[in-house]
Amino acid sequence: MIDSESLAGKVLVGRYRIGTLRSENTASVLVFDAEDLRHARRVAVRLMTTRSLIDLDAGIADEVTALDAYKSAMQQLFALAHPALVCIDDWGDAVIDGERYAFNVTQYFAQGTLREYLDRGRRLSPSQALVVGLDVCRALHHAHRNGFVHGDVRPANLIFGDDARVRLTGLGTKRGATAEQMSIEQARYAAPEIGQGATPNAQSDIYSLAFTLLETITGEIPFAGESVAITLANRIDKLLPVSADMGPIAAPIERAGRPQADERGTALEFGQALAQIADKMPRPQPIDTVMSKRFEDVITRPHPVVSASKIESIKTVDGPTRVSDVAVPEKIIESPRVRRRLTRLWSLAAVAAIVIVAVIVFQSMTKASYQIPALSGLDEAQARNAVATFDWKLIIRAERTNDFEFGFVIRTEPPAGVDLRQGDALVLFVSEGPPLGVLVDLTGQSRAAAVKQIVDQGLTFASQEDFSETTPVGNIISWSVAKQPSLVAGDEVLQGTVINIVVSNGPALRQVPLIVGMNLIDATAAATELGLVLSVSPDSYSLEVAAGLIGAQAPPPEQTLPRGGSIVYSISLGQDLVELPNIVGINFYDAEKRLLASEFVVGKVTGRKSFRMKSASINGVAVNNGDKVPRGSAIDMIFP
Repeated sequence: MIDSESLAGKVLVGRYRIGTLRSENTASVLVFDAEDLRHARRVAVRLMTTRSLIDLDAGIADEVTALDAYKSAMQQLFALAHPALVCIDDWGDAVIDGERYAFNVTQYFAQGTLREYLDRGRRLSPSQALVVGLDVCRALHHAHRNGFVHGDVRPANLIFGDDARVRLTGLGTKRGATAEQMSIEQARYAAPEIGQGATPNAQSDIYSLAFTLLETITGEIPFAGESVAITLANRIDKLLPVSADMGPIAAPIERAGRPQADERGTALEFGQALAQIADKMPRPQPIDTVMSKRFEDVITRPHPVVSASKIESIKTVDGPTRVSDVAVPEKIIESPRVRRRLTRLWSLAAVAAIVIVAVIVFQSMTKASYQIPALSGLDEAQARNAVATFDWKLIIRAERTNDFEFGFVIRTEPPAGVDLRQGDALVLFVSEGPPLGVLVDLTGQSRAAAVKQIVDQGLTFASQEDFSETTPVGNIISWSVAKQPSLVAGDEVLQGTVINIVVSNGPALRQVPLIVGMNLIDATAAATELGLVLSVSPDSYSLEVAAGLIGAQAPPPEQTLPRGGSIVYSISLGQDLVELPNIVGINFYDAEKRLLASEFVVGKVTGRKSFRMKSASINGVAVNNGDKVPRGSAIDMIFP
């Protein structure tokens, strides 16, 4: 970062004394007020370190090459003179405190930047914004036609002259910033393709100008985020949220700010679109810039000329020692001859006035009349040409209609076929495009009612379904404008705009929890949290669950139920114990009969079954005749 304070008072190449810093101190290119010692005039100087000019992507890898490329660019810009551009007057390089700087010198403009104007809470009317837009379009068209891309069009680079008209500054003083290089302030005006890795081009300049004009009118920048990446991502595939309250200027700004670069048009086309709507807008008031008028202008303003008169010296006290002279006009006494001469002159003047009025009345009565031709269906320019020779006063009024394309005449007033005298008014009603659709809040409405309201506004819709705990089945959970999700009910959009609606499928299905092994309190809490209920069934024995806990459930875990569905449970009575019949000491066949009769299961059998049973066990634990064992257990038997 350049230390701006250490540069104050330094003299570049023996000619330019650096003064006050005008730009942000953190910028890579610093803008200073300066004094041209050779011509005793104020200028603006832009300073940057030669290190900052290195551009590895462009093959500029060292300061010497970078400085040569910079001077070559300045040479080209020097020839790029245009009234709407802040042009280069001089350039060079200098070493200050051991650091080499490149610099250029431009004309000094004292009325501040558009950024300073907006930061003071000021706004432009749509008509004033149109004038600013026309000036910047002229500058960009001239630059683009000569092979230059600005790459950083924003209010900070639009500076007011003493005539309150803006000039575009910053052209060629730095490379167009990529997404990785730009500041959050630059990102607020950057085109969406920059965030996708594209290099700034003529169309991205047009996009930045559209955002700049929108901010001058509304005071807001759409899609701005907390970081460069978020800001650039927010505007991908998003249309500018222009409002019909902006009047005719809304359509050209909307087109210039489209997310697809090939739909924006050129600077020339943007300027032509602005020029075509100028007649439809109120006459702009001069922009009252934020800087006060220069002191030199005030003290050199001519005073009214006072004719010779007698001056009486009247002393008036303005403090203890100040005295001023007051001029008192001398009384003039006219002679009778002079009065008679003046009377004759006034009489002649009265007669002349009567003659002039009579001529005007006669001319108005003898004005030529012409029949109004059929202008409906012609574009505005053709209609103007068709009546240009009739000397009518044209009034242009914009209307929205589906019957005529943008810019074409809908009808005239008076209508075609009527005779109209020279000087009378002919009103052309010109199409401003299809009527705008008004967004309504669809939340909670039935799908059929929501679709009807969308279609009635000339809009289209895309539908999807989702679960909702609060919205009834078939009603609208939420809605949004497909490419402008920030818009809300009451905003206006172009006909054909897609509205996304989300329709409720009702509450989501619940996955049945495992409650076997829980006590009843915990099981009830788990079911209630999911919106399910418990239903009790008779208690039952369980081989695995202790008595008093939930021993069985239906449906089993991981199956699904709707909200309010029921889980049936039973409380465990513990294991069902019965006596082991007398099987030890008898042969296998008799033991098998006794086990099956007592509802036991024959388990693993080893040894010779014709011999007497040596021992019995359950899961490896030895059991004897008459022991209490779980009903239905598998009995393993061992024979010699």
